[in-house]
Amino acid sequence: MRISVIVPAYNEEAVIGRCLEALVNQRVPAEEIIVVDNNSADGTAEVAAAFAEYGVRVVREARQGAVHARNRGFDEACGDVLGRIDADTMVGPEWVGRLAASFDPDPATGARPDAVTGPSWFYDIPLRRTGLAAHRFFCHRLNRMLSGHAMLWGSNMALSAECWRRVREHTCAVPGMWEDLDLAVHLSRQGMRVRYVDRLRVPVSARRIGASVRDLYSYLRAWPFTYRLHGQRRAAWGAAVCLLIGLVLLRPCSLLVRAHTPYDGTLALRRLFRRSSAVSRPLP
Repeated sequence: MRISVIVPAYNEEAVIGRCLEALVNQRVPAEEIIVVDNNSADGTAEVAAAFAEYGVRVVREARQGAVHARNRGFDEACGDVLGRIDADTMVGPEWVGRLAASFDPDPATGARPDAVTGPSWFYDIPLRRTGLAAHRFFCHRLNRMLSGHAMLWGSNMALSAECWRRVREHTCAVPGMWEDLDLAVHLSRQGMRVRYVDRLRVPVSARRIGASVRDLYSYLRAWPFTYRLHGQRRAAWGAAVCLLIGLVLLRPCSLLVRAHTPYDGTLALRRLFRRSSAVSRPLP
């Protein structure tokens, strides 16, 4: 089974190197690794190109947006399975092997999944087990309760090439939506099987949680919007309520993330008073 891994990237110079280093050091190597540079204004493409000798290929997508970058990467890939992570994901050395095993037939039914996904924890803040438990609940179980179907997590997911060919024309490209949730909706509507694999865990950065309240709200409001876009009104209402609750609960976490220094594990309270969250909480 050939595994292609796609990494959409926009201005990810600070993190893309560590992401690719983890990908090229897999115990079971991927067939190919594609970085989709989505009009980055920094050195993202140059950092990625430095991994060319390890089989990393950089392609450019001029249409701005994660959905366009993802689509370009999936269209370019030649593997039987199309993995997809984010530029701030740092997979463990067994991730590709576990990804391939996740597509094995179900022992009871003999059916293979069309797509797989798994949970994440945050590698650059304390309380990692708490973060893993929270991610399992909010990103997977809660969405299943709201929508009635499985969720895909864009930082840790894959689908078969055949599945992508079948679903591609149905996916949306509307600004302001979550492209992974959109894909999950269309997989469900096409009757395709999504398998949640708890062992398929990946560490990701908590930098988004450390953003300002305004930036965090701007990101989270795409959650109910994506459900409304697909006519799932009850799920949209539920997501909107959870969004408001989440903003209240995440505020203390946001302050902790902004104050925490990922390099030595210390707290620097002066970071809380800096206006820019990008400055107060440097990318790892």
